[in-house]
Amino acid sequence: MTVALATYPPGAYPVPDGRGRWRVTLHSRTFGIPSAGAMPTWRTTMLVELVGARGRRLEQSWDQAAQFTFTLNGHAPEAAAVLELQTDVYVWRWDDTQGVDVCMFRGPVTQAEDQITEQSHVVTFTAHDYLSMLARRLVTRATPWTFTQQSQDVIARAIVADAVAITTATGGGIDMRPGSGIPLLTAWCNPDGSARADAAVLRDRSYAGGSIHADLLDQLAKVDGGFDYDVIPEPRVPAAGLGAPAASNPVQPGVDAVRIFYPRQGVQRDDMMLLYGGNVATITRTISSADYTNYVRSIGNKASTDPNAAQLFAEVWNTDANATTQNGLGLWMFGDNASDVSIQATLNAHAQGLLNTMGLLVPSYTIGLRPGWYVFGNPNMGDTVPLRIQSGRLNVNTSVRIVGLTFDIGDDGQEDIALTVGRPALTIGKIVTAIGRDVDALARR
Repeated sequence: MTVALATYPPGAYPVPDGRGRWRVTLHSRTFGIPSAGAMPTWRTTMLVELVGARGRRLEQSWDQAAQFTFTLNGHAPEAAAVLELQTDVYVWRWDDTQGVDVCMFRGPVTQAEDQITEQSHVVTFTAHDYLSMLARRLVTRATPWTFTQQSQDVIARAIVADAVAITTATGGGIDMRPGSGIPLLTAWCNPDGSARADAAVLRDRSYAGGSIHADLLDQLAKVDGGFDYDVIPEPRVPAAGLGAPAASNPVQPGVDAVRIFYPRQGVQRDDMMLLYGGNVATITRTISSADYTNYVRSIGNKASTDPNAAQLFAEVWNTDANATTQNGLGLWMFGDNASDVSIQATLNAHAQGLLNTMGLLVPSYTIGLRPGWYVFGNPNMGDTVPLRIQSGRLNVNTSVRIVGLTFDIGDDGQEDIALTVGRPALTIGKIVTAIGRDVDALARR
């Protein structure tokens, strides 16, 4: 189950007889600190293959943690082996251009639901990759954690490293390791995933105690001139070429890589096309004013108890905001709370980053691919590919960016693959999470 470097035409290595394209294996969790030395690898932690897994679904999204769900017969011995929060799930997909199983996902089992009737006992398990664990790590410093004219690459690496090695701010600074240990190291990558040196984009940041590491990483990424990020599971790290230069990418076996892509993830593809009626079987197109704005006003922390003191704010807009001619969109304003930002330059970059993301009226497409068309890496997350649709009122001839991949794995081994392209879909979960972040930021002021 390792990724070979050489690749061949699709179909060169068909799925071996007697098995399906997808496999799921169960592993014991490891709690070492990656920077402190060698970590156990998947070979040494494997417990059992979950051959009875059904209803398997893998969801990957741009700049977000991946999620894998599956069900097991609650009476099966393998179901008893799955321990919530204590075991990892690895998800493998046979790649017929390399003749190997490629690890698509690794993460701890975070949720379980047993449904019991007189006829059956079914357990639904949910696992999230280790990027999600940054959402359960808090900055524990009693005083602000400050970076002055530091590279955003260095700050991103510090955020991940701090999440791995938690020390309490009270009680004499109690060391929470190894319990806080998660198998993550940071690698700096070019858009195509190859290693790069520090991009030297300098930032000033000050983080209050109680801040959530996942939020800090995402906020740092979502500014003007920021970056994209993801995590790849440990079996793929050595094959990804991230070990050199070692000073920039100190990844190691047994550890997942948080990849920091600058200036963005993905490349322009001219070797493929998404064509309705060809490799595209189904399309859902969504466009909404809810995720569009041409004017952003961000309110920061004015660092004053005087209610009459002037606000700390940043406001940015584009030319569409005042366009009333043919095809004019008019003014669509967006108010943003960045209550724990007290640096004007940071607030400016934050507002501009929001406008860069939301300032174009871009549809979101969910594209169902025809069976047998998808090959691992074609496309990759973040890639920009041509899209052609001719159907009724739609005459689309454009290029779109891959911002999500969903794999629905049938019980008989078949797979249904859907791409999300254009703009990430706005969900209730994202809205509720954003509200919670605003409330938490107010509490930290």
